Amino acid sequence: MYIIASLDCRFKTNRAKIENTFEHFGLRRIQSSLYAGEMDNGEREILVKNISEIIKDEDSVLIIPICQNCYAKKEYCGRKIKFKNDLFRVY
Repeated sequence: MYIIASLDCRFKTNRAKIENTFEHFGLRRIQSSLYAGEMDNGEREILVKNISEIIKDEDSVLIIPICQNCYAKKEYCGRKIKFKNDLFRVY
């Protein structure tokens, strides 16, 4: 399944930790506070657990799972978002 994740952090250090966690799980930045990628339910649960340990009271992270049928219906306005195929996950 595809994942869309957004974040809003008060402090830069915490933002960096959350961004690193997103990238560790294979999510790629598509806008300044928006990430997207593909993962299974088990990986998503681990991601949520890891984010829950990092997040502070003033921070906000939204993780939205999207089925492949819905993702296939995506539309672009403006520049097309490109994902680098040469990136890989580090476990």
